Amino acid sequence: MWFDYVLVMILAILAGGWSLPAGIQFGLDPLGVYIAAVVGSALYAILVLTVGGRWRDVVFDRFLPDAEEKVTEGRASEILERWGVAGLAVIGSVLLGPTITLAAALVLGVERRRFAVWFIVSTVVSFAVLTVFWSAVL
Repeated sequence: MWFDYVLVMILAILAGGWSLPAGIQFGLDPLGVYIAAVVGSALYAILVLTVGGRWRDVVFDRFLPDAEEKVTEGRASEILERWGVAGLAVIGSVLLGPTITLAAALVLGVERRRFAVWFIVSTVVSFAVLTVFWSAVL
């Protein structure tokens, strides 16, 4: 039984909010699916932002010293300037999934602590709404 919730955690890492209807379709308790998905996504975000942030700093400093200027001049940085860290975290946690959102945050060099707070809060809220929705629909 617990293995099913571990699968939901892994699916939350890969697919974000789409892990919720999958877990409910497995016949699992919606509250348990919600908790497993939020915990999986939050732990993954903390891990990626911690390890990936250090990795980004090393790569940009040692191997690609001019790349940081090119990243800040691109279209993605314009979107980040328009919507801010909160917009990237909220939209990304719901629509893009954690992997793409966290990679974009690392490449763009956002403040990792602030982004982590926004990402986790938006994940908790949006996954709650999606769990209620999918519980009613399925």
